[in-house]
Amino acid sequence: MSLELAAFDVPMPDPTALVCGAWERAWTLPERIDVSDWADDNRVIAKGAGAEPGDWKTDRHPPLREIMNCLSEHSPVRLVDFMKSAQIGATEIGINWAGYVIDLGLDSMIVAQPVKDLARSWATSKFDPAIVEMPELLGKMATDNTLEKRYPGGTLWVIWANSSKQLRQRTARYIFMDEVDEYPRDLGGQGPADQQLAARGMSYGDRARIYRACTPTIAGRSAIDAGFREGDQRYYHVHCPHCDGEQVLEIERLQPNGTFACAVSGCIIDEHHKTAMFREVGHGGTARWVPHNAEAPAWHRSYHLWAAYAPLGLGLSWKDIADQRAEAERNPDLLPGFQNLVQGIAFEGARQEQDHEAVQALGEAGVHLGTVPPGGLILTAGVDLGHDRFFITVQAVGRGQRRWTVDYQTVDGDPTLPSGYDALDTFLKGTWKTVGGIEMAITAVAIDGGNWTEMVAQYVKRLVSQSGGYRLINTGRGYQKQTVYLVRGRSEKASERAVYRPKKTEVNEREKTIARTVGVWGVGGSVLKTMIHGWLSAAVAEKARAEQAGEPEDFDSRMLRFPGGHGGPVDVGSPDPGRLPESYYKGLTAEYYDLDAGTWIRPKGVYNEPLDTAVYAVWASLAPAVKADMIRESQWDALEAQYQPAVIGLFDQALAANDSRETQKEPTPVHAPTDSRGTQQVRRERTGLARDGWGL
Repeated sequence: MSLELAAFDVPMPDPTALVCGAWERAWTLPERIDVSDWADDNRVIAKGAGAEPGDWKTDRHPPLREIMNCLSEHSPVRLVDFMKSAQIGATEIGINWAGYVIDLGLDSMIVAQPVKDLARSWATSKFDPAIVEMPELLGKMATDNTLEKRYPGGTLWVIWANSSKQLRQRTARYIFMDEVDEYPRDLGGQGPADQQLAARGMSYGDRARIYRACTPTIAGRSAIDAGFREGDQRYYHVHCPHCDGEQVLEIERLQPNGTFACAVSGCIIDEHHKTAMFREVGHGGTARWVPHNAEAPAWHRSYHLWAAYAPLGLGLSWKDIADQRAEAERNPDLLPGFQNLVQGIAFEGARQEQDHEAVQALGEAGVHLGTVPPGGLILTAGVDLGHDRFFITVQAVGRGQRRWTVDYQTVDGDPTLPSGYDALDTFLKGTWKTVGGIEMAITAVAIDGGNWTEMVAQYVKRLVSQSGGYRLINTGRGYQKQTVYLVRGRSEKASERAVYRPKKTEVNEREKTIARTVGVWGVGGSVLKTMIHGWLSAAVAEKARAEQAGEPEDFDSRMLRFPGGHGGPVDVGSPDPGRLPESYYKGLTAEYYDLDAGTWIRPKGVYNEPLDTAVYAVWASLAPAVKADMIRESQWDALEAQYQPAVIGLFDQALAANDSRETQKEPTPVHAPTDSRGTQQVRRERTGLARDGWGL
């Protein structure tokens, strides 16, 4: 059998057209698609996963369109904060965004929930049912792991924000933080969880995109409320169906019968006008998002939407909202929930706060910063840590637990390095002079480990071996004991006393034992802040009363006193080095007590180190090394004899020598008791504070 070769004409492609076509396709940008368009084309709401299962229609809820489109690949927006009422569609935006990222294979994404149960619930009851309804998207998933889903272009991680382990070794360009107000404010001693999450996308620079959505909680503590205020603060403007007046739907204009009074002309707006009113510009309507904060950066958009904007037939009706408002007005206990869940705003209840200017006016002329005033017999210090410095308050305490702020300083140092504590140690080993020129050292120091508890524990161990141990400080007149404590704030809700003894082991948020061999003492921050607030309130009130009555003020009645330097008005151009700066008083009064929430609130971003260090200094005076609340009068007398002895003046001595009545007496030694034999005992000078007899 022979193999015959047959020649056929094979048409060859035009090489020029082939190469040019390939180049054209390679250089042609893909068609831009917004998240809202992708959702309209692909998203299906599974039965049981939403109130209206079936194909997603953005027109059903128009206010969500712009928020979704800010998350699109080509959007210049880098951060979106959505402060909203409950069940308004924020989570659905996140699901649409995740589907968009996976389908286009853009990059890796993190979806964060407050706790593990919610992370698993989001994946199994929200996201997975949605993916099952979209077979093409499901086919792109390389794994069916509940919390980790791989796809061409990246990985979707579903994590919980209360565990720093979840953040390690993960980098993502897209980050969705759901219910961000429930995240820990300090995770693993490394700062707020939302801040740590944002850092996961840091390597992408301005290509990273973050979406934070939450129902706000307490004013001053709410992360989403703070984010909304920092952003451009967009509200959804609608037009009256009768007079065409543009306005925002506000709770104050909601009538008891479930209608709104037009803000422009007073027209009555019925709820059935919702659908037409909410349709936005470019989509057959006139509604639009309008920014109210022109100073915000262009890349940070923030949105507010509350229950009145829910689509007709979904969520609360306007009448339901009016009824709930009436009930909350009758029962104040319901007001926080109404404001958070329905109005979508942070609850701001009755508060106790201080005016920093009124407290600054308490500075006493003639008392200078850095000098121990008369009456101050024991020095204590409170130390708080920053990322590159230490904040220190030095207080003097005297009879009746009256206290003076002797000094407030910031000392440069890196708390992450053992050598970073050298400058702090030099400061703590220093001395302060009394008005009589006698050197005093700090008796007790309380150092808050904060975000660097383990490093502070090592520092304390080098100094005194054990938290609550002491070392000797040379004052130039001998040696004085200085006790050093490593401290940590206790839960505000559980704070029942000022001083808590250390546990055998201390566990941080990562469930890791810290400072096992050193001991961490507990600080009842709520108790001590309440004490300081009370002292300041009483002093301000007494000053106002004395001024009104035209009487001299009784400074000795004050429980916490401040140096006023040379006195007179504050000169910003030439500050008085003998008085504390205004920034100190702002920090001292930074926090307020929310009576409804029953907790102390520090507004986000506010400098409060003067208050924290004052709390620690007061704590140190109540700790076992001092116990200022238990010192007897005889012990105060002994301290006074050592540090502020009565001095006989030159002219007093001359008068005594020339006493014509010949009644001159030999000076009686101060506090020198006699023994049973009638022999005068000589008190030996001892340094430090001894627990038995408080020998000095």
